[in-house]
Amino acid sequence: MNRGSYAKFLPTALLLLLTALTTAVASAASVRPNAIDHRVDGLSAHLLLVRSAAALVDPERQIAAQRLVHWYLPGWFFATLLPVFVLAYYWQSGRAAAMRDYLRKRFRNETLVRFAFGATLGLLVRASALLPNLYLYRVERVMSQSDQLLRAWGLDYILITIVWMLAVGSVVCAVLWLVDRTHQWYLYTIAGIFAVYFLLTYIAPYANLPLFDRVVQAPAAAAAIAAQLESRAHLSIPVVEQVRTRSHLGLAYVAGIGPARRIVIGDVTLKVSDPSELQYVFARELGYVDAGSTWKTTLTGALLFIFGTAIAVAIADRIGFRRDDDPVSRLALVGALLGVMYLVAVPIDNGLSRNLSERADRFAMAMHVDRAAAVRTVVRETDQRLVEVCPDIMARLFMERVQDPSSRISALNGVAPTCP
Repeated sequence: MNRGSYAKFLPTALLLLLTALTTAVASAASVRPNAIDHRVDGLSAHLLLVRSAAALVDPERQIAAQRLVHWYLPGWFFATLLPVFVLAYYWQSGRAAAMRDYLRKRFRNETLVRFAFGATLGLLVRASALLPNLYLYRVERVMSQSDQLLRAWGLDYILITIVWMLAVGSVVCAVLWLVDRTHQWYLYTIAGIFAVYFLLTYIAPYANLPLFDRVVQAPAAAAAIAAQLESRAHLSIPVVEQVRTRSHLGLAYVAGIGPARRIVIGDVTLKVSDPSELQYVFARELGYVDAGSTWKTTLTGALLFIFGTAIAVAIADRIGFRRDDDPVSRLALVGALLGVMYLVAVPIDNGLSRNLSERADRFAMAMHVDRAAAVRTVVRETDQRLVEVCPDIMARLFMERVQDPSSRISALNGVAPTCP
């Protein structure tokens, strides 16, 4: 086949690849309702209002939930810490300085050198985390928490790696450019971090990948329920249905800020929820809106990043320079310390999310939704997502962004929680 034939074949091959990927992951939602949904649907309203979470969830699924945590949490720590050690070794061994020197020989423009070095750091982080992330993907796949095929996961990983390289390279260029020009570089950097965080939050509702997500208007019946609740809550929020073709799990969240803010409901949630359950789902998301969840989480994320970076830079300044060091090569050390700061930031961020979750549930109850339907929704989520009723301290700190099911159900039906 000559070069011209390859050129003609390439668009067709790409189209077939995209079609195959889309078709492969597009049928995931069709498996709901399933046996778990039918079991939960069979729970009477009386049982939902008089029993604790431990008595309502499927005991076999709870065993699987414990197994999921025991498999997932070590892999998550490994995926986080391995890049830290790789970056620290990259700096300590002098390979970072050698790469800097190589890039300076290759490019005469210092800006290109900085961008390429930053992109190299981004690639190094993603490459070192590949195997742990593949392990985490396999855990989720085996435990039925993901319907994404391996080729789609691999394509995702490659695309995200490219974005990482471009982002890290751009940040390195911008920060070092500011350092060269003003002693107040940190003030401009802080302002830039806030601007980027809020910009990304604003455009998030418009940035869905067409290969995996399809966003359409919610069905008329669901939209009517949402409109009624919005009127009672004196809120006006656009509601859309987001078809998450990579998963058979339910989905509901608030996205965007300001005029872009909206409630997103997954197609699976719409399939398995009756009107009274949808009322609770919408009311809870309105609780997130009322609590200002998006801007609070965005602000917290920006602040944690700023403080983490400041601490990482301060610690790096107290570590002795190598003979071949300069501000460019030491970025590898700063990156390693940022990874350590990330481990500190995650529990704080998760704690804020759990607090917002508790407020959202209180708001939903104040909207006088059906308590039995609310409990049924939590039980369904617990069984389907393999969430521990009583997670241990490590799972609570590093994995749980929503209140544990025992506390949630206790707050909904008044039965004493089963967790210590």
